[in-house]
Amino acid sequence: MMETKNTAEDVRVEEMDELEKSKFSLGGATLYGINAVIGSGIFLLPATIYKDLGPASLLAMIFDAILVLLLAVCFAEVACYFDKNGGAFQYSKAAFGDVVGFIVGLLGWFVTIIAWSAMAAGFAKLLIMAFPALEGQNKFISIALVILLSIINSTGLKTSKIFTITITVAKLIPIIAFVFIGIFFIKGGFDKGNFTPFLQLQPGMTVSKAVGATSLTIFYAFIGFEALPVVAGEMRDAKKNVPKAIVGSISIVSILYFMIIAGTIAMLGTGILQSGAPVQDAFKEMVGPVGSWIISIGALISILGLNVGDSMMIPRYGASIADEGLLPAPVAKKNGKNAPIIAIIISAILTCGLLAWGEFEQLAELSVVFRFIQYIPTAGAVIMLRKKNPDMKTAFRLPLGPVIPLLAILVSGWMLIVGASKESLIAGGIGIVVALAFYFIFNRGAKEA
Repeated sequence: MMETKNTAEDVRVEEMDELEKSKFSLGGATLYGINAVIGSGIFLLPATIYKDLGPASLLAMIFDAILVLLLAVCFAEVACYFDKNGGAFQYSKAAFGDVVGFIVGLLGWFVTIIAWSAMAAGFAKLLIMAFPALEGQNKFISIALVILLSIINSTGLKTSKIFTITITVAKLIPIIAFVFIGIFFIKGGFDKGNFTPFLQLQPGMTVSKAVGATSLTIFYAFIGFEALPVVAGEMRDAKKNVPKAIVGSISIVSILYFMIIAGTIAMLGTGILQSGAPVQDAFKEMVGPVGSWIISIGALISILGLNVGDSMMIPRYGASIADEGLLPAPVAKKNGKNAPIIAIIISAILTCGLLAWGEFEQLAELSVVFRFIQYIPTAGAVIMLRKKNPDMKTAFRLPLGPVIPLLAILVSGWMLIVGASKESLIAGGIGIVVALAFYFIFNRGAKEA
């Protein structure tokens, strides 16, 4: 009997060891975070980033990195309260109740649709940078891409690991190549006076407004950071490694982005504002004509891959929240190929509508504004969930009481109010009102049923 008991205990110990080995190491989690955040969007942004502050826009990059860190560690703590990752919807519902949870969940689908529209517009913009003869065809290219991918998605096609690896490599090659070669040209940029004057404000622009607007633009390049904190419960020694992985991955991404913008300024100076493809032109000056093509091809493959991924993920996300009761049940309806056909059609129509309305920069800003409808409640959830679960031990817990989540909320609110356009803020407000109306309509229907 004793031997049987020991054998059972040995099996349990082995299972626990295997479970621990399957968890993310510090290095693995850091790489996961880098891959989740880093993207080709940075190649589309230099002129917009530069225009309000000049070289001082590099300081706005640091400001953004700090804000992303504040928000990321908030996600890390609240994720530890749940066994299953339901994202901001789950956190907001548990912390603030059904109404807030519904608004965050429903707009969570819409924000992915906005993000896809920005990504499709970004693909068209990069394609035209590479092939100027296509100038003026932005909307046709981006809308045709969305329609084509939606048709393919309706056949039930799924992505593979090889596809994911290809996209990851394609986006990293131009970024790393530019950064490592660009290091040797920074001093030359200073010698040519491309960093002076350091602060270059536009007429009528205050420092506060310029920092807010530039920071909001840069923030688009950091979208995706929330993917790392939610795996906090799947990391070895989470209490020690979660903050290290978050700080490590965000710091590395920030350095890479910082060097891309710094290298572009070093090579082009104020010429960034006249260039149709600043990063490509800067790399061309560094290594010759091949430099432009390295950036263009790598960025195009990467952003096309992201569009393919979005075309498959976004309708399935819509179908999943319909299954949760946030949308009418027919939205989750599948065709014979097991593809959520109604959600695919709705996603495509809304995405094309946004593309018909705005350019890449407008869509990127709108995407950031709607993202904060996910981020701010999550930061607030840290405080509320602590009050609701005072005795619960979490794998990771923020120090300094409510200071970090409150700081994240205040800085986020300031950046939105100061940096976002009135149109984007009004759109965000309308989104909340519409989501609230949907909540009461669905609730009334449920009660009557």
